[in-house]
Amino acid sequence: MLFFPFTLEKTLLYYQGGEFTSTGGWQLSKGNNHGDYELIFCIEGPIYLQIDQTHYVLNSGDLLLIPPFKDFGGYQSSPRSVSYYWIRFFSQARDNMFEEDEQHIIDEMRIDEPANNRIVLPVTFKLADPDQTIVLINQILAIYPDSSPLQERDYLTSALLIKLFKHYVSQNGYSEENARIRFLKEWIRANMSNNLTVREISARVDLNPDYLTRLFKGQTGMTLHQYLNHLKIEVATLLLVRTDMPINQIATNAYFNDPRVFMRHFKKSTGVTPSEYRKSYDTLPEDSPNVDAKIPIPKRIADLIDYVPENGDIPE
Repeated sequence: MLFFPFTLEKTLLYYQGGEFTSTGGWQLSKGNNHGDYELIFCIEGPIYLQIDQTHYVLNSGDLLLIPPFKDFGGYQSSPRSVSYYWIRFFSQARDNMFEEDEQHIIDEMRIDEPANNRIVLPVTFKLADPDQTIVLINQILAIYPDSSPLQERDYLTSALLIKLFKHYVSQNGYSEENARIRFLKEWIRANMSNNLTVREISARVDLNPDYLTRLFKGQTGMTLHQYLNHLKIEVATLLLVRTDMPINQIATNAYFNDPRVFMRHFKKSTGVTPSEYRKSYDTLPEDSPNVDAKIPIPKRIADLIDYVPENGDIPE
């Protein structure tokens, strides 16, 4: 499998991004990223993409990394509506992609934190838990250009790739305990309700509640109760970002019995009220099917990366 290493001693440099939607019959036009990477995260597919001569089919939850200086485009029209996020960014390090056995990479990288400021991502993989990624991408896209002297988008783009790295490593672990916790997290998501309890979850895997809580915390850093609340807030943030649903209705759909309890938990988790959270995403850009993403590289990026040519100049 093809892998991309990223050395994060310096932040990644956000270039541009957006959310793209189109009706059936759409096909991505041919292109070439001149020095930057492009991350595509499929919300609704299938999307048929080609990098050089290799074909990829993206469905909901699939990610694809398009490397610099590669020809890419669609090789087939999508039969129905498609939707995806796209983020383009530059790396300030000269890392080279490589081919490696996936299991070998997983065995090396199954750690809590990136080693030596270096992470590795495959060219494509499916996110088992996409909600956090959707919220983080929306957070990146909602920042008004050049509004932060600290280039907040650069830090958030770096955080996004670190989060994806951790998701990739954790969901591809093969130990018995990892497999049990993965199954349990998937079961909880599929069976979330207002009244789901730790005892009911423990009975599902035939384990003592106290033991399961210790095991779960050792694998995830959260107790089962904390994880349940985390999922509820995650659902709420997603609904706030992607729908116009009233706050009280969001509380119900996020499995809270009392809107006041929802407001209290949300403020504790995010630091803002649900209304304030939603307002921060009001300016989120959305592409039209005819968007042209070829814009000049910003001067702040060109000044930091001396090996990136102008758009249109591919290195020999």
